[in-house]
This record gives sequence, structure tokens and C-alpha cells, in this order.
Amino acid sequence: MNDNEKKRVASNRPPERRGVPKSQIRANRRKRAEKRKKARETIIVASISIFAILVIASLVLPGLLGSRSSVKVREPLPFNAGGPTKALEDLGNQKILVGSAHIPYQTKPATSGPHWAIRPDIEDLAPFGAPIKWGKYNEEVADEALLHNLAHGGIGFHYDCESPCNDLIKKLDNLIKEDDIQIVMSPYAGLDKKIAITAWRHVLFLDEFDKESIKEFIKSYRDRAPESWIGNYWGDAIQ
Repeated sequence: MNDNEKKRVASNRPPERRGVPKSQIRANRRKRAEKRKKARETIIVASISIFAILVIASLVLPGLLGSRSSVKVREPLPFNAGGPTKALEDLGNQKILVGSAHIPYQTKPATSGPHWAIRPDIEDLAPFGAPIKWGKYNEEVADEALLHNLAHGGIGFHYDCESPCNDLIKKLDNLIKEDDIQIVMSPYAGLDKKIAITAWRHVLFLDEFDKESIKEFIKSYRDRAPESWIGNYWGDAIQ
């Protein structure tokens, strides 16, 4: 290659590369490639870190904030020793194993004392778990399960009819529809009267349905229990 040809080749190179050795050009290319690689790695690491933080936050924050995030949430209140019914003796809030012996309850239905804490997986004794989900049940539920609901600040609607009492059940149903927060309803054999409305350490016995008395009872005693907690489902953290 003659001198003119060499000059033409050299003149075809970008101005910034003219006079720069090829080895230096290759070194510069490697440096730029390494910078681009590091930039990509930094972006990837940052993205993974942000994703991990979001995942952790989604798991931790609900536990810190609790389940009281719905419009149905109320802050728990102190135990009410007054109100429309007498405060009964406190038999404690002990958790016991399903089927184990315990001290006798003072009322039927029970309003305080030892109770179960179990998922709904033992069909013979605790088919609904303890606590049970708020709502209506067409079969009797054990005191040891119902008590866990009362300990969470709930209210129990119970009835004992010698003959079919669909009218009474409908009235209780309609009352629950007006305000269904933390209420459990189920039949209960052996009541002193036809109706028993329960809360932690309180019970209201009625011969006939009395809407105003029941509403006053609920207002006086709901959410006034040792573990008042609106989210008693087994998807929540149950204590």
C-alpha cells in the first residue's frame, strides 16, 4: 500500500480516532462495554431490590396495621361492668385443647372461661373451628368454640324452641341484617328461656323477641372483651 492509500484509509476514521493506536481504540471499546454492562447490572439489582422491598412490605404492613382496615372497624372498649345485665364472674380466658376437661361454666350458654383455639379440621368436636366465622349456623355449636368468639368481642344470638319457631328465627335474622358485625347465631338446647343473647361475661334471657332490648345489649357489650378483634377468620392471625 502506497502513502496515498494509507492517507485515504486514515482519513476515513472518525476525527476522534485519528492518530490513536488500534490497541487504544480496542481498550476504549472494552471500557465502554464494561460501563454498559455495569449499568445494566445496576438496573437489574435495583429492580430486584425494589421488588423485594414491596413484597416484604405487603407481608409486614398488614400485621403491623392489623385487620382493622374496613369501614366496620371500631376500637375495642374497656369491659362494661354496668349496662342492662349483671356482670358475671370472670372464669378466665384460658385456651385449652379440644376435648380436654375444664372447670364448669356458670351459665348456659357460657360467657367466660376456658375455650378452644383451633382451625376447623376436627369434624367430631370442632367442625367450625374456634373461633367460628361470624354468621348464622343451623346446628348447635359447642360453648368452647362460641366462647372464643365472645372473647373477640362478639355477640351470640341463641334460641331454644320446643316446636318450630321460624318466625323467631326470621326476626333474629332481620336484626342481624341491620348490623352483622361480630355476631354469631345458632340454636342452643337447654336454655332457661327461649332466647339467650350473650357477650363476654353478660347474658340476656328473653321469653320473646324484644328488638330494643337486644339492640341495647349489643350497644353495651360488643367489643368489650379481653381480645376484641373484628377479624376472627382463620385467614387472620388468631390468638
